[in-house]
This record gives sequence, C-alpha cells and structure tokens, in this order.
Amino acid sequence: MALKYYFEFTDVKTIVHRVEISNVDFTGSSTQIYGSCSLEYSQTDDTLEAIRGCGLKIELQANLSVSFDDLYSEEERTYSVNYKRDGVTLFNGWLSPDGLFQSYVTDKWFISLNCIDGLGFLNNLSYVEDATGIFFSGKQSALEIITNCLKRTKTPQNILTNIGVYYNGLTQTLDTFANVYFNANRFVKDDKDTLMQCDEVLRSVLEPFGAVITSYKGEWVIYKPNTLVDDSELSFFSYNSNGVANAPAKKTIDFDFNLGSQVNGFYPHHVNGNQQLNTVNSIGAYRINYKYGLVKSLYNNSVLYTFNDVTEDWTVNNASYINYPYAEYGLNGFAYGFEMLINNPATLTTTSDLINLTLGQKITYSGSFTCIGDAINFISAIVLTDGTTTYYLNQFGEWVSSGAIFLEESIINPSYSGFPEQQRVGSEVLTSFSITSAELPITGDIKIQLFSVNVHNSAANKTGHTLLSNIELKPSPDGETKEGENHTFQRIANPSSKIKDKKEVFNADNPSDVYIGTIYKNDEDTPTQLWTRFGASQSKPIIQIMGEERMKMYSRPLRQFSGDVFGFINYLSLCTINNVTGLFMPIAYNYDALNNTTAITWQEVLNTDIISDISYQITFDYGNVVEPTIKG
Repeated sequence: MALKYYFEFTDVKTIVHRVEISNVDFTGSSTQIYGSCSLEYSQTDDTLEAIRGCGLKIELQANLSVSFDDLYSEEERTYSVNYKRDGVTLFNGWLSPDGLFQSYVTDKWFISLNCIDGLGFLNNLSYVEDATGIFFSGKQSALEIITNCLKRTKTPQNILTNIGVYYNGLTQTLDTFANVYFNANRFVKDDKDTLMQCDEVLRSVLEPFGAVITSYKGEWVIYKPNTLVDDSELSFFSYNSNGVANAPAKKTIDFDFNLGSQVNGFYPHHVNGNQQLNTVNSIGAYRINYKYGLVKSLYNNSVLYTFNDVTEDWTVNNASYINYPYAEYGLNGFAYGFEMLINNPATLTTTSDLINLTLGQKITYSGSFTCIGDAINFISAIVLTDGTTTYYLNQFGEWVSSGAIFLEESIINPSYSGFPEQQRVGSEVLTSFSITSAELPITGDIKIQLFSVNVHNSAANKTGHTLLSNIELKPSPDGETKEGENHTFQRIANPSSKIKDKKEVFNADNPSDVYIGTIYKNDEDTPTQLWTRFGASQSKPIIQIMGEERMKMYSRPLRQFSGDVFGFINYLSLCTINNVTGLFMPIAYNYDALNNTTAITWQEVLNTDIISDISYQITFDYGNVVEPTIKG
C-alpha cells in the first residue's frame, strides 16, 4: 500500500495520534490533511459474543482543492486505514466511502467517514479460498479455518489464540486450534449448493469453545472471557496472517485495569458525572442445538475419478486387472476385462483413512455397472472391523463372518428389495444396485474392497468386460431421521425467568464419521469425545462445557457500570472499579481521541462454580426443536 493521505494531532494530554490512508494503486507524494478520529467497538449485551468488530470514525477537513472525491470507490476495500496512538497501532482496516459530500455554499467543510476492521464484511463473503474463490473440502484445522476467514477481511494481522480447553489426550502446552480438525464440507448448507458465509463459519469454530475474537493493537486476538476471571494475564500462541507460528511463538497480554475517581488519584478516571450502575438478569435456562449434518457419502470419490494416475480415496492394488480411467467415462470409472479366475484378487480398496461407525447404525451400499458381452459379474466386499472381530455385508443386507457380494446378470433376483435394476441395450446389461444393511453389530471401521471379475461359467469362448461407473457408501436413516441433539441446561434452585435464545452449532463431538459436524483429533481420523478445561479434573463433551460456561457467566444478576472516562482504556481490559464489587469487561466502547475521553459500558464477568446447581439433559432433534422452558 502507498500512503496517500495522513493527518496528525495532539490530544489534551499531549499524546500524538496519527492516521494514514493508503491505496495500492497510488503513485506520487502523500498529502498531509487535517482531521481527528474516534475508535469504536461493536456494542453487545453479551460478554460471550463471539465476534467483536472494531471501527474508526474519522473527521476530515475538506476544501475546494482537497474535496476527497477520490476516496469514493465501489470496491469497499480500496483504501486501507491505520491509526496509531503514541506510536502503538490501535486500528487496521478499510475506509467506507459512505458519507462523502461536497459543499456548494462554503469553501471549507468537514466530512465524516467510517472505517471497519473487516469482520463486518464476513457476513457477506462465502467461505472460499480468498485468492481463487475455490471452495474448500476435506479436513482442516480450526486454525486453518480461522485463518481462511480472516484472509477474507483483507486486513493482514497476526493471530493470537488462548482458549484453555483441551480434548483428552492433547498435551496442554499445545494450541488447541492447531490440533483439532473440522470437515470443511460441513460449511455447505442443507441445500448442498449454498456455501456458508465466513461469519457463520467463524462462529462455528469459536462458539463451542466459548471463544471471542476481536482486533486489538493491530492483531486478531482470540480469548475466553471466563478464563480472565481466574487470571488477568494470559500467554497467547502467536501466528502471522497466514497461520504460521511467529518467533517468539507466544505473546503475553496483561488485561488488568483499575478505574476510580480523580479525587482518589486514579488515571484514567471518571468524568462528566454520567456514571450509573444497572443490573441485568441471570439466566434460568439455555439450550444448544447441535446440527449433525449427515454426510452424503462416506467417501467423496464415488465416481472413481482419476487424475495423474491417482484415484483419491482409493488404493489400486492390482492394476493389471483393470483399465482406468476408462475413456468412455472421461476421467471417471474403471473397466474390468474378461478373466478366467477362481480366486479373484482385490483390485481397489478404499484408503487406510478408515471411516468410523458406531453400533446400531445402518448404511446403504449402492452403485452402477455395465456388463458388456457374456455374463460378466461384479464382485465387492464391505468390511467392518473393530480390530478383533470382522464382519462382511452380503447382498441381503446381513452382516456375516465371511464372503463377498457377487452381482451378475444371471443371478439377479427381482425379489431383492430395490436391488438390482437393469436394462439391456444390445449386448450390454446396465445394472444399478442398492443394499441397505441391518444395524451394525459392532462399533468399528468400514471399508470397500473391489475385486477382479470373471465369467459366470468356464466356457473358453466367453468374452466381455464390466464397466464400473459409480460406487457409494452412505448412512441410512431409520424411521425418523435424527438431525441433531438438544442440550438443555437449567438452574435447579430459584431459577430466573429469563431464557437465553437457543444457540445452534454445527460442529461438536460425535463418535461416528457419518456426521460431517464431527470434530477430530490431530490425527484427523479420531473423533473427539471428552474435553478438559485447563486445571480442571473433569472430562466432558465440548457442548456440555459450552453450556455450563454460559450458565456460570450468568449464574446471578450481573452489574453493568457505564459512564465517561477521562483517558484511554484498552478494549481488552479486565476492570476493577473502585468501591464497586466484581470484575468487569467492556460491552460498549467509544474512544474520542482528540478529547482523550472514553465512553464505556462495563459488564460484570463471572466464573462461579455452580455446576451442582445445573440440571443437564440431552434429547435428540428430529426437526421439531422448541425453546426451553423453566421448570418449577
């Protein structure tokens, strides 16, 4: 970026402030202008609000020779803005051209322009690769997802993380966000076509952990308000804007701040006589609705797409028995030639990245193939194992101790439910099949094996081949489809009548791979199930921790303290207010730089251990979610 405009001013405490406006296409010398600014954070009534945007309002003096018409652009992120107070960056973001005007009755006038840090753009931007617009797929770490979302702001800042929640087995000296994985396919909406916005995706990653992101001193900071009650100084993992660890790898932030009156020697201190203390209700009940997101297929490459001799999701074991990719299908499909074999070798196997399924689930195995010539068959196996016991699916949907599925023209039986359908075109038999399994007899891993084919009889003059064009393995709903889980939390003794709005989350623990909302450990294969807060001895599902932490934060009526303060206050502050009991964090903030005055509303933060006073219930969501009600 090339500097185009800048202005400096000194506040009433003789602190120097500087604002720079830059543009990548600008050439020439920068112009000094006259102006002032105020720093503002988005207002919220919830200290656990996941995304806290930051803005800068600038007042510029325009005249006939410098009217700032050039600042108008249809592309919002054309002019970058940087604000420093006493040499410390407090804001990085983009200029919004809204508010530009020119006076026709005076030769000098003031204009007011808003700048935003980019988080506000995320609700209009799909979760795609920033440079190419290509959508993501497969497993991604939470850190990678966060980084991808923040890249869409086009505000390149370091990323600092500290959440203090670890899945069982993760070393507590590691960054959780760098060591948990999500399925990027989860960020496609139920219509299977519309991509989630980056705002939704970022919340999907942050909210289960009770984490909050905001811009602070020119960096993105991700923190947990709950943990600050126990320790006002935290050490954060530090990454650059690409998610690469910085050196040093950690950075410490001290959140501690004391506020009082001038007569008691405080600076910053109360000013303007508009201080007041309010109270907000506690929460009596809270519900989290976890949407599973059923996978469309347990393996993505159902059409056997091959590129550069690589068939993703599949391992080719005996290439001499197959012809791939088959020209008739472009880069999709496999062709099996005529073979006179007794023991057919496995030609294709789904990769060692096995799919985890749980006891009692059902699957549907389906596909289509074409037999050309004489009675060529198709042989495959669905293998389920827990490492000790192994089962195979037969063509009737039963789980048996051995065998494979043989499909061929001469053994097709119309009495098999939905299996298979065929159509003869000349010497070609087009066959599609679908087998729904009985309930899985064990919890284990599942894979597909495809074998070479042979003729139905041993006549030497038989010829032909089989074209395999589609293979799919997917979860099979049984009766009412479970769409997710309802996690309901309620105070037992003297519950408040206030009910927090139901929160919907798209990612959480689940022992099965049939749900794309499942969170995985750092091996990218093992689903997470239990978590521990740093220093705590109990292990719980992440949704239970999420709900309990909110109930703890609002376990009793909270105090709100508002009013003007003379002096600058860091937004990320944990405040002790003289003569007021409790610890407070900002929920509304505006710093008038020229007058060195901060208009602020503080809300009390808690981390009280009230778990014994909370009832916790899990029910399944069949699509008829209702709001929680207070019992008693």
